[in-house]
Amino acid sequence: MIPPPTKSRLLALALFALSASVISAQEKSAGAKSEASAAAQEKAKSNASSAKQKAIAQRDAMLAEYEALARQLKDANAEQRKQILDRIEQQKKAFEAAQSALHKQIRDEQRRQRQNASPQR
Repeated sequence: MIPPPTKSRLLALALFALSASVISAQEKSAGAKSEASAAAQEKAKSNASSAKQKAIAQRDAMLAEYEALARQLKDANAEQRKQILDRIEQQKKAFEAAQSALHKQIRDEQRRQRQNASPQR
């Protein structure tokens, strides 16, 4: 028969080994979650980056159109001036609406990045 102090030591050792295996399993599970989180974060960064590039391209196109209309405006008569100014105003409104939508998309992507970066509970 094993003396009582040895039994308690063996029991304590067995519990320690069991807890170590449980902790190891939890760490492996957390590692898998962090890999998935990293992949989601990269995707969100890519989406945000593409939205920014789209906004820049849209801005450049708008500026080119505006410059062309400004050149036409210099040589236009009163009736043509009114039409050109109306077109400029319409383009400005359309551009502002598109930019607003793109900025909203960028903010949403950044929000997803922050959510994916925060530790899971």
